[in-house]
Amino acid sequence: MASLKELVELYVEMENTSSHKKIVGLLTSFFRSLDPDDVRTAAYLVLGTVGPEYEDTELGIREKLAIRSIADAFGISRQKVEKTYSDTGDLGDAAFEFSSNKNSDLTIRDVMDCLTQIKNTSGEGSQQKKIELLAEILARASAMEAKYIMRITLGELRLGFGEQFVLSALAMAFTGDDKNTVYLEEAYNVCTDIGQLAESVSEYGLASIKRFSVKIGRPVRSMLAKRVDKFENLNDKFPEQMAAEEKYDGERIQVHIINENIQIFSRRLDNITDQFPDVVDAVKKHIKAEKAVLDGEVIAFRNENINSFQELMQRRRKYDVEEYVDKVPVVAYMFDIIYLNGKSYLKVPYPHRRTALEEHLEENEKIRLVERTVSADFNEIRSFFDRCIDKGLEGIIIKSVADNSFYQPGKRGWLWVKWKKEYAEDVRDTFDLIIVGFYSGKGKRQGLFGSLLCAVLNKEKNQYETFTRVGTGFTDQDLEEISELLNKKKIKKKPPNLVVEKEMVPDSYIDPSVVIEVLGSQVTESPHHTAGKNKSDKGYALRFPRFLRMRYDKGPLDVTTIEEVRNLL
Repeated sequence: MASLKELVELYVEMENTSSHKKIVGLLTSFFRSLDPDDVRTAAYLVLGTVGPEYEDTELGIREKLAIRSIADAFGISRQKVEKTYSDTGDLGDAAFEFSSNKNSDLTIRDVMDCLTQIKNTSGEGSQQKKIELLAEILARASAMEAKYIMRITLGELRLGFGEQFVLSALAMAFTGDDKNTVYLEEAYNVCTDIGQLAESVSEYGLASIKRFSVKIGRPVRSMLAKRVDKFENLNDKFPEQMAAEEKYDGERIQVHIINENIQIFSRRLDNITDQFPDVVDAVKKHIKAEKAVLDGEVIAFRNENINSFQELMQRRRKYDVEEYVDKVPVVAYMFDIIYLNGKSYLKVPYPHRRTALEEHLEENEKIRLVERTVSADFNEIRSFFDRCIDKGLEGIIIKSVADNSFYQPGKRGWLWVKWKKEYAEDVRDTFDLIIVGFYSGKGKRQGLFGSLLCAVLNKEKNQYETFTRVGTGFTDQDLEEISELLNKKKIKKKPPNLVVEKEMVPDSYIDPSVVIEVLGSQVTESPHHTAGKNKSDKGYALRFPRFLRMRYDKGPLDVTTIEEVRNLL
């Protein structure tokens, strides 16, 4: 059984390197050293979590409870802990400071069991019970172990890498070939449980991952759309008939149904069921299936008018939900079905999936089918797009109706193509970019950020490449909200999967997890940015970028890719 000491030694080594290759190598060696029974637990803990993304892995421990736990564990006053925390800014460092233990007999499963128990503790007296559980394991741990236990507990491990590193390491550890990472990625897009996938491939090999399919209660990653640079190019991608669906400015949802049990997941795999009780009621009454998984979009909607995405975001709350059901009414537009009554529809062509959706959805004022047109006439598709813009929609999604038009979880392929109003105007484009660092503010922005360093995703190389600095478009509220978020996401070194030139090194690096939408006027060559850059080439940069909004609904793998940028040139 793997000791906690071994895991902590791995944390220390990874924290002291920014080499992508070295981190994957360290993870590979660590996974190879484990018994299959420990691989699942290790896959979660190297990412600083206690379960898969779609589960609520919040432990319910905030600063005040953490301070009390450290004080109780080491028999010191809370004031002393608060003073050290104020000096270091890290409660993990505070736990290290006060622990005198040099060794422990803790295993990684001891830690996982304790943290899981803390997570599951609820009801009257739960806070005190959480404090006692955390204090007990801190007291048993060595000083260095206590440091990292505290960071995991607070969700602040922040080693600067995500699941892609773990998938690469699993491929190397248990198949012996990094090229097999692509197959693990495909399985993970369906499974979305890194621990379960790790356990399977470690015990049964690469062939075992083929068994993963849609499972109710475990969301798959959403299928994504590419973009084209000219409307006329759609004819090249869809030479025969195509389907054009309305595109909304809302939040992507995946609805899982087992009779009366309804769960709703976001694009980031968060369980957001409690935020939309009105949608849950509509699904119960108007989806005629015992078991199903539907794909759709929820939008703010009042008096047959679509309201803004910002208004919809008011529904993202844990409290006062019923009040906001009335304040911000919504409609769920469904456009796909990927599981029905015991059968996966991932390998069913789009036309048949649409027919099944139409047969099992009874439209009403709360849940509707996405409107569409199917045609081989290019002008008819353009007219449909114009009507969508007149209605105040974002644009359209054009979908293949060919025999191979399968649902591809997590993939951004040519089976779906988006065309938005911004593209049609041929002036400016919108980009979903990940924040990788910030430059400190001056003057009126003293104490806040001045500008953000943002990157696109190079999926082929599994790395983020800098694309632009964003310093305009922020309201005072945006500046405060984002500054607070950046302070929570700051990391001490460059993320290992970020490529940045020395001219663009920010004042502080950020854990690559926050996505913003940016409006820009032109993509140009740049000697200072690394987007699309090879050794002898210049990179690409976005000119005149302007912040539009936060995209809390999108994750690190949902950002604009370098391939998309190249397609715009």
